[in-house]
Amino acid sequence: MSSTYFYNDKNAPVASVLQMGTAVAIRYQNKILLDHRTDGEWGLIGGKLDIGESLEACIRRETREETGLELSSLMLLGLFSHPSRIIERDKVARQIITVCFSATSDYKSKQRIVLSDESKDASFFTEDEIKERSIVATHSMIIPYLFKPNLYPILE
Repeated sequence: MSSTYFYNDKNAPVASVLQMGTAVAIRYQNKILLDHRTDGEWGLIGGKLDIGESLEACIRRETREETGLELSSLMLLGLFSHPSRIIERDKVARQIITVCFSATSDYKSKQRIVLSDESKDASFFTEDEIKERSIVATHSMIIPYLFKPNLYPILE
């Protein structure tokens, strides 16, 4: 199931569905974990909120499914709801609202991260290393805040 991601793109389709999800900046030794998605770009760990699920349960589930890690020290990084954040999948365009968290995890140095079938790779990066990665469009507005916890929570 391939998806196309848009942010501030005049060529984006018009959304017909509103979708809420979560993302997390998992911290380890002043680095952030990014996921190299099978659809090509890098992004934070996260996913769609299911009916009957809390935001915290959603991000904990998504983190376990995508990395095998358990989160700790969970705090709100921000709420990202700009209407130009669109994901198109199966010919349906969705306006995405993302609640992003900052957290630590049970990750240990040199531990292999368990990847889901949605990922090609996952690794921790410094702020400068993240700038060198191709970031999925719907996470591009979150990336500038990852290393600025004094600004949390962000509302954008």
